[in-house]
Amino acid sequence: MRGSPLIRTLIVLITLLVAGIGLSALGSHRSVDEGNQATTPLAPEADPTSVTSPFVLTLSAPAQSVAVESLGQTYSYDSSSQTISGSLPVELGHPTLFIDIEWADPQPSPRFAKLVLEPAGFATQTKIFDATGAISDVWELHLHHHDHE
Repeated sequence: MRGSPLIRTLIVLITLLVAGIGLSALGSHRSVDEGNQATTPLAPEADPTSVTSPFVLTLSAPAQSVAVESLGQTYSYDSSSQTISGSLPVELGHPTLFIDIEWADPQPSPRFAKLVLEPAGFATQTKIFDATGAISDVWELHLHHHDHE
């Protein structure tokens, strides 16, 4: 490359500055969008009897359909991935979740689904559902604040 080392250095610095500004703008835009990853409606903020809980559902095989019921509402999820994430409204105290999974391959075979809930202010909750075939199960959680924490 020909030219003055000072000019080459300035060009490199300007290029790095422009790239840094672009990455900074991209990073700040991305953090705003991350809050919109939920595939379900969030629970109303004013409801003191429930909390919105982020979740991750991991499937052992591709599914045809995935549905989770919480607070009387059924939420269906895109089953094209074996990892599904979003948010669910969950009742405080003793919530009950219902889960239904129809597998893409209907042949009876041992399969499982792992559901991890991370409600704010509470311990992470994990449940593994398993069946030879479709999964249709209930999870009765215990969401209580502990005074010693």
